[in-house]
Amino acid sequence: MAARILVVEDESIIQLDLQQQLRRLGHSVIGSAASGEEAVLKAAELNPDLVLMDVSLAGQMNGIEAAAQIRAARQVPILFLTAHHTPRGEQHPSALNPYLAKPFRSVELKMAIDEALANLDADASAGAKPAKSGSDDPATGGRNIGDAVGIEDRDY
Repeated sequence: MAARILVVEDESIIQLDLQQQLRRLGHSVIGSAASGEEAVLKAAELNPDLVLMDVSLAGQMNGIEAAAQIRAARQVPILFLTAHHTPRGEQHPSALNPYLAKPFRSVELKMAIDEALANLDADASAGAKPAKSGSDDPATGGRNIGDAVGIEDRDY
């Protein structure tokens, strides 16, 4: 299934590489953002099927905070990207299973995207509703981040 994807990454070389990988996998990159604030605005404007979200972003809002705001507005899978074992001052993305490491191979990216989209389809078929904002789920540190996949660089 070809997806319309928003890429949120503040390092331009990585962002361009992600866009190329996504296009080679048959997906459409409908936009990009370099900050959490910009990601929230673009997600509302572009209505993507999936958001690829770096955890550590330029600006006041990190990727986890941006994801929570995006998910509060609409149900969309978010695939987290990070090069850190434990993002500075952040929740560890390993709580967001399934889990991959960056740098990653295109086949790993494809599998993570396919799984995120399949989970959304399964939720829609079952009539699932988005979780309430401010969930007290300990696995998400009290943040409603919904369907998410984490990618981390284990050699960092």
